Amino acid sequence: MNIIQLLDRAKLNLKKDFAVLPKGDTMTYGDLVNCVDKLSIVFDSLGLKPNDKIILSTEDIRSLVEITIAAYRFGLTVILLDYTSKSTRVDSILSSCSPNAYFIDPKLKISWGIEHSNCIEIKRGTEGKKKFLNKIFAKKPTQEPADDLNTNSYPNCINSLETIIPKYAATIDPSSIAYIIYTSGSTSDPKGVAISHHNLFSHLETLKTVYEMNDTSAILNLLNLYHADGINQGPMLALYSGGTWFCPFKLDTSQLDLIYYAIYKYKITHLFVVPTLLSFFEKYHEDFEDSFQTPDFKFIISVAAQLEERLWNSVSNLFKVQIINIYGLTETVNGSLFCGPGLDSYKIGTIGKPVDCIIKIINEEGNEVGTNEKGELLIRGSHIMVGYFNNSQATNEVIINDWLHTGDLAQQDEDGFVKIVGRKKSMINSGGFRIQPEEIEEIILKTNEVDECKVIGIYDTLLTEKIVACIKLKENSSLNELNIYKFIRENLEQEKVPHDIYFLEELPKGISGKIQVDQLKNTLSEKYKKPSEIGEATIQTIINTAAAIFKIESKEISEFSSSSTLSGWDSLNNLIFITELEDLFNIQFSTSEIMAMTSIRSINAMIAKKIK
Repeated sequence: MNIIQLLDRAKLNLKKDFAVLPKGDTMTYGDLVNCVDKLSIVFDSLGLKPNDKIILSTEDIRSLVEITIAAYRFGLTVILLDYTSKSTRVDSILSSCSPNAYFIDPKLKISWGIEHSNCIEIKRGTEGKKKFLNKIFAKKPTQEPADDLNTNSYPNCINSLETIIPKYAATIDPSSIAYIIYTSGSTSDPKGVAISHHNLFSHLETLKTVYEMNDTSAILNLLNLYHADGINQGPMLALYSGGTWFCPFKLDTSQLDLIYYAIYKYKITHLFVVPTLLSFFEKYHEDFEDSFQTPDFKFIISVAAQLEERLWNSVSNLFKVQIINIYGLTETVNGSLFCGPGLDSYKIGTIGKPVDCIIKIINEEGNEVGTNEKGELLIRGSHIMVGYFNNSQATNEVIINDWLHTGDLAQQDEDGFVKIVGRKKSMINSGGFRIQPEEIEEIILKTNEVDECKVIGIYDTLLTEKIVACIKLKENSSLNELNIYKFIRENLEQEKVPHDIYFLEELPKGISGKIQVDQLKNTLSEKYKKPSEIGEATIQTIINTAAAIFKIESKEISEFSSSSTLSGWDSLNNLIFITELEDLFNIQFSTSEIMAMTSIRSINAMIAKKIK
């Protein structure tokens, strides 16, 4: 089915919930259809036409979903740009794609310096006084000027439309680009993954079939909507299956109970997670082990990063639930190989078997390897991206004779199951994010006081990999760790900030002068094996630990500091913080205790109680 057919089907279920959103907000299929029709008038009024490109960036998930689906129906290309993106990256992307219009939050217009005439500010909840089209089609010169909130903001620009005559075309070219997602990479060479309508909707059919979804499916997916696993396996998959997408609260790993309760409350059938979230489930599960034992729930779907066999077995056994594992890239829409749910494709520790695509594994000479032999995984299918937008060189490096070279090393056993055994590329998988180390290196070197830098991934049980920056400073440099962290945070998104920085007098190199990554990893791995020393239960000890993990000065932290007031205290770092405190004081926190530890003061009280 294509976007036109899906929206036509939606008209038959106007009162059915399409999405359940934060703060009790719901969107019916009728709401969606109405919004799509109205937005077509707005797009047309802005002078947009099929194949034009729009930048979409907002914290408001309802607006993001509405505009994305409406743009698909109109034939526009949506460039999903995370609202946390820094101006340096944004400038590079805008130069690459030359958008025709913007739908963004007001603060982004300022921080990104957007001066485009076609810029609609997303201001959900504000009220305008005049109608959007009055400004564009006004014929009476005596008419009062329309209020800015109403003429250039969303959803005000559609709320006052009364007569709705949709302005979209009768058909959509399946080869046209539906969306572009820019992956992690250097600012000088941005890589925008271009996915066509054919790529997207053929793969949604695969996902629906594999996951056994239908119009009764209730999908709980709290993942980032600016990543393919969020937008495609959340609202788009719900639309395709005719089910309902649930995103009733923001993902916060300090409040795992909300997820556990949501399974029962909303009669969830499918839960999408990244392996890092499963690590949280494993660590904090007391009194919630039966959370998935409901009549409706089918299975957990792990995406975005490699699922460690030990963790897979542990969580499955703790909760008595099946976890299916999928392998894919942004370049393949979402998946390609699926481990489960059927027994014929289910083998823990593997990524399963290919579905609706073909694969081969090749050696350095380009020849296919034998059973259980290691080589690079190649994929071919209808879901493979069109290419990297406006970057034919990068495209031709990874798509050769219709085969996508994944950069991942794999082996296939005698039963056809595939296992990822390594990585040909330097990509780091951390907390469900795929990070290009070169992007971080590029920023660090811009300090002009760093002589050399190498960013690597070190194995971590919680994050899959920790991001570690190894730095050689220039002679007489005055830079310290906190200076560098401050500079990185000003120029990169939070998920790309290294977890640790190590200063070295020299980076190990081979005869050719190339930095020896394996040697670096071996050296640093030994450091991470050293046990933490047990400390005294004092506020200062906790503050010092927080400062070390959140990469800020201890003087910036007080007993009243909390996750809402401290930079760097996000949900992922919170788990690292709590785990470090458990090791430091040789104690163990329960799930309910974790939920109550929201400030330095409350953490200190809990630790004092534990060690009495």
